[in-house]
Amino acid sequence: MKTKKRILEVSRLLFNEKGVMNVTLRDVAKFMNKSYGNITYHFPTKEEVITSLFEEMNMELAALQTSNDSSDLMRYLLELPGFSFEINLKYLFLTIDYNELKRNFPNLFEKVNTLNEAGKIKWKGLLMYLRDENYLNPKISNDELDYLMFLSVSIHFAYFQMTDSHAYQKEEFTKTANQMVQPYLSEKGLAVYNSWLLSL
Repeated sequence: MKTKKRILEVSRLLFNEKGVMNVTLRDVAKFMNKSYGNITYHFPTKEEVITSLFEEMNMELAALQTSNDSSDLMRYLLELPGFSFEINLKYLFLTIDYNELKRNFPNLFEKVNTLNEAGKIKWKGLLMYLRDENYLNPKISNDELDYLMFLSVSIHFAYFQMTDSHAYQKEEFTKTANQMVQPYLSEKGLAVYNSWLLSL
């Protein structure tokens, strides 16, 4: 493994284990048995390490491709929390230490906000499509779809921040994440939802 990739891997593991604010680049160098200068040659600041890890996570999430079939898209929406569960665990510090990261690394959060806004547009489009295809209640307004997305993000953060790390369970997380969408489903959407539940 190349040094730059190894630095990211070690940093990610240490951030997850000890908390991002409790790990310095000197800690990374010591763990790798490298000089501090060797680490900063590749990443001059810890913020650059975190930014690279954030970009890696987003590339992995973006690789979770969707289908063009509307029924498959409804199923995909329900399965997405499960698909992303391992990625969330891999980069756990980005969720657990979110407030500390936001407070201490403003340049990073310019990128976070930009990618988040792009993500919102994508998922709002998906929800609007599912509403138009009658998987969601056709009376749901665009503002309510915004609220649904807000709930989804809130549940994601609450689960990983409030659950003991030894108690994380993929099925529990997926069910929890999808309970909030159930009241917004039409009969057509509920049929897909119930089929998905039976498959767990």
